[in-house]
Amino acid sequence: MIEIMNVYNISDEQSTQKKKFRIPAKRVLYYICFSIIIFCAGLISGVYVLEYYLGEDENGKVLSSQEHPDDLAHMRDDEPIRSPLNGILLSEEEYEEISKNIPHAVMISNNVSARDEQYGLSYADIVYEAETEAGITRFMAIFWSNQEGFIMKPVRSVRKYYLDWAVEYDNMPVTFSGFAQTADSRTDAWGFYKEQDIRVTYFDWPLLWDEECLKTHPTMHCKRTTLELLYGLFEKHEWTFKSWDGFRNEAEWVFDDQNITSHDYEDVDEFQYNFTAQNDWSSRWVYDSVKNIFQKYEPDEVHVDMNNQNQIEADTIIIMKMQRSYTGDDKGRVAYETVGSGDAYVLRDGKKIEGMWEKSCPLCRTHFYSLTMNDQKDDEIPLNPGLIWIAAVPTDQEVQWGTSTD
Repeated sequence: MIEIMNVYNISDEQSTQKKKFRIPAKRVLYYICFSIIIFCAGLISGVYVLEYYLGEDENGKVLSSQEHPDDLAHMRDDEPIRSPLNGILLSEEEYEEISKNIPHAVMISNNVSARDEQYGLSYADIVYEAETEAGITRFMAIFWSNQEGFIMKPVRSVRKYYLDWAVEYDNMPVTFSGFAQTADSRTDAWGFYKEQDIRVTYFDWPLLWDEECLKTHPTMHCKRTTLELLYGLFEKHEWTFKSWDGFRNEAEWVFDDQNITSHDYEDVDEFQYNFTAQNDWSSRWVYDSVKNIFQKYEPDEVHVDMNNQNQIEADTIIIMKMQRSYTGDDKGRVAYETVGSGDAYVLRDGKKIEGMWEKSCPLCRTHFYSLTMNDQKDDEIPLNPGLIWIAAVPTDQEVQWGTSTD
């Protein structure tokens, strides 16, 4: 290195001191190489982290490539996004639009006198069907994918076991017209709501009395609600899609877009289940092979959604055989054992898949599994994307399988 001392007016003594502290060229090169290695290692690590953790998903959770491969495929390849509730495929534009609102559940009456005033079931993603008392059934419908204007009615009170299913969707809001406060933990819906801090709209009362309904049904519970009313309350409480925590403990169900053609499963044209004896609350389903869908009857009349006058149709029907008990209280309430396991039938593509349901803890999600030859739990059964109908049929009631005469 050439150093012109006179230009800088540096003395020989100063020059000697400067040389004394000068770093050898080899060491400088070593430091430079080491710095480059550290920089590259950090860069590679950063790329890996970005590859593995792609920010937060729509629920505010960290996305992992091992946990959400479908979501990552969408982010990388701009493929459709699968609805976490009913498995339908959504374009990015559709997903962004419906993600403006949170999934929510509404209790809907199924009294015989209410059926010509029954609105909303065909717009649901998932419907739970169970007995309330004296063989009378009621529905808990979960809405998200359809957000066009429609009415939900007649809105009725909730039972504790419906809340058992609702908490599987974590902090999803639930709408109903009342709930029981009892000393029996099996029926104490109020106590369970308080214990789990469930989001409910009850105290905001987003229900309207339907005057026209009351004219023709003066003794009926003619209460209705609308998406606009509910979404206004959700916004007020900041119950946004991003605030929804998704599913308790377990991932969403498994979905399969391909029709089942395997001869391992029995063909089913028609079936019916009862909750007590065969009566007006029995449900009958008939398979339409052209549309590849099951159509609902109650049990002889076509079951219609009065919003659109269309027959209710389900892409997947799940029958859970469950222990039911009579509580003997003044309202004649029943209780279901929702935690544990039992027999199940999954109906899709005109096929019957025999298996089991399992809910391993009060806050765990119910899953559905096929069985091995030794009746041991095997793989989770894939569901057909679309409306999923889940019926809690008591173990003392048989499902009637038959050939359609329609």
